[in-house]
Amino acid sequence: MTQGNGLSGGVTSGAPRSMMHYFKWAFIVTILGLALGAALGWQTTGTFGGMLSIFFICAVLAVLEISLSFDNAIVNANKLKDMTPEWQHRFLTWGIVIAVFGMRIVFPLLIVVVAANIGPWQAMVLAATQPDEYSRIMQDAHLPIAAFGGTFLMMVGLSFFFDHEKDVHWVRWLEGRMQKYATIRGIEVAIALITVLVFSRFLEPAESQIFFHSAIWGLLTFLLVEVLGGLLDSSQEALQAGDHAASVEIAQLIRDYQQSEGVRLKNVPEAYRVS
Repeated sequence: MTQGNGLSGGVTSGAPRSMMHYFKWAFIVTILGLALGAALGWQTTGTFGGMLSIFFICAVLAVLEISLSFDNAIVNANKLKDMTPEWQHRFLTWGIVIAVFGMRIVFPLLIVVVAANIGPWQAMVLAATQPDEYSRIMQDAHLPIAAFGGTFLMMVGLSFFFDHEKDVHWVRWLEGRMQKYATIRGIEVAIALITVLVFSRFLEPAESQIFFHSAIWGLLTFLLVEVLGGLLDSSQEALQAGDHAASVEIAQLIRDYQQSEGVRLKNVPEAYRVS
């Protein structure tokens, strides 16, 4: 019995792999993380109750992270199905590295590096040895973080609603009206900037300046991500177009050879066989 393997794209023999096989390392990493959380709780508090408290916090964060990742998995699967195998491998490799290590580990450390004006190694030592000071620095940076992240996510949401090609509506009465104005260029950017200006008027002058600058950086980051996505999509479309053109050319050569020689090639691959 043979069965295709969706991950490798080839044909393998034997019984199909169970669902647990693909989640094996996910469970291993989760268990190790919870064990490290319990060990950290015992090391910092020295009591069984303190260890259970930190272990419970780690467990709640793990459940929250896993549950919030399901929607990302659906979006990623819809993107992956249209990619070539090469780009699927790149996406799953570098995308996971950037999303997990970049945004969960490197990005918070960079915030402390910039806010406290210290080096990356000092920020890591501060996070491990002085969690209260690390937390204070992160709390002081709440306003620029909220402005940057909020503007970025606002652009993500507006781009979803102002999409004239979207045929699935969650809130039909709202999305249907917004879709009518999706052809207006820059409407998402205009709404985001108006929102930022309105909220900045409710802050003190110093905080308003920080809020506005951070929001602009969030908007620019989104636009840069869109440009990068467009470049990657165009390169992938060019590769697919090249493959299709090559297939058509080979098929035409086979057809011409059959017509000129009056023979039928028996060993032509099925993809290029011309009836």
